[in-house]
Formats: sequence, structure tokens, C-alpha cells
Amino acid sequence: MAFMALRIQKQQRMYIELSFFFPDQKSKRKGPSNTATLKNCTCCIIKPHAVQQKLIGHIIEDIQKAGYTITAIQQFHVDSVNAEEFLEVYKGVLAEYGAMVSELQTGPCIAMEITHKDENCDIHADFRKLCGPMDPDIARQIRPNTLRAKYGNTKVQNAVHCSDLPEDGPLEVEYFFKILDEI
Repeated sequence: MAFMALRIQKQQRMYIELSFFFPDQKSKRKGPSNTATLKNCTCCIIKPHAVQQKLIGHIIEDIQKAGYTITAIQQFHVDSVNAEEFLEVYKGVLAEYGAMVSELQTGPCIAMEITHKDENCDIHADFRKLCGPMDPDIARQIRPNTLRAKYGNTKVQNAVHCSDLPEDGPLEVEYFFKILDEI
């Protein structure tokens, strides 16, 4: 009898572990619940070209070494409608808008909610400094240790997107972890 109970417990644990990676097809959830807090945070997206170049680990390591905490992380495949909607604030502002939309939908990207253990940290401004200027060539000249200087190729393929304005951080995190996660 004890053997049977242990076997059932083992099967239940295995089912729970499998459902973590292979959720029930009937439910809308594609995976485990996200951990986004939407508090004192900013958004960082590792762009598809950086994912394809296998730079995820290096970028995450640099973010964590700089003292930031990744409180939510998830891979997304962004379609053209969602890419345009997410980047709409740049329409008519940046000449690269169309190319940015195209880049975001070329493959999987990694969205992250970034926080800092120091609650007095200006998460938005400080994290933008870590990302560096939008143009990796300029970043390599004036801020060579930034994410874009180290991992970016062009103004469009600049490795990471980060929130521009303080109020955009939680909104962008919410867009990925509450809106796109539910689709």
C-alpha cells in the first residue's frame, strides 16, 4: 500500500512538472503564471537578432551583474499588429520605425521586467544608462560597456529595447506580461 501511495505521489509530481512546460491545451495559458509586479520597474526586450545570435545569457548576466533584478521573463513571438502597436510611439518620430517593427517580428524576443533592490534607485534612468545610446556605433565610442555597445549591430538591431519614459516602463511590462501573455 505504501509503495502504491509513493508511486501515485511520484506520478502527480511528474504531472505537475510536465504541465509547467507543457500546459493544458484547453486553457489559454501558454505556460506558468508570470511574475510581473508592475511596481518600480522598467521594461527590457532582447531583440530577435540578439536571440538568434545566442546573446541572451550574456545580456542577462550583464543586467544582473549591474545590480538589477529580473522579476519577470518570458519569450514572445510578436506578430506585425502587436509590433506596430507596441512601437507606435515611435511612428513619425524615428525614421527607423518601419525597420524596428520589422525587426521585432523576425523571430522570438525575450521580454523582461527589470527592478532594483535599492528602492531609491531611479530604475528607468539608471537602466537606460546600462543600455546605452540607441546607435551601437555611438555607444561603442562614448559608453563602451553598455549593452548596445557590446551586443548591438545597428540602430535597429541594437540588441535591446528599453523604456524611454519613466511612466512607460510599467505600461510596457503590462503590455507583454498582461496583454500579450493572455492572447
